[in-house]
Amino acid sequence: MTGFGIKGVSAEKVASDACDEAERYLKTDVPVGSHLADQLLIPMALAGGGSFRTLSPSAHTETDARVIRRFLDVPIAIDAEAEDTFRITIGPK
Repeated sequence: MTGFGIKGVSAEKVASDACDEAERYLKTDVPVGSHLADQLLIPMALAGGGSFRTLSPSAHTETDARVIRRFLDVPIAIDAEAEDTFRITIGPK
């Protein structure tokens, strides 16, 4: 997990937020973090599909899925499996 300094935000707050994000990820049994999920969509769509489990998808992931659907004839499904655990499936189910 990472944290970036923001003007007016203390280093302790940035570190605390990064630790909270890491703790949230480690509490779940998912192999893909929310920041990696959006990066996997294009290669998987071009490769013909696949699926992975992740945390709640970010707005960036959902936007990427919509854009990919506009350019490629490939379905992308984002389905909740449990609280804060989702499966993203690219291609036919």
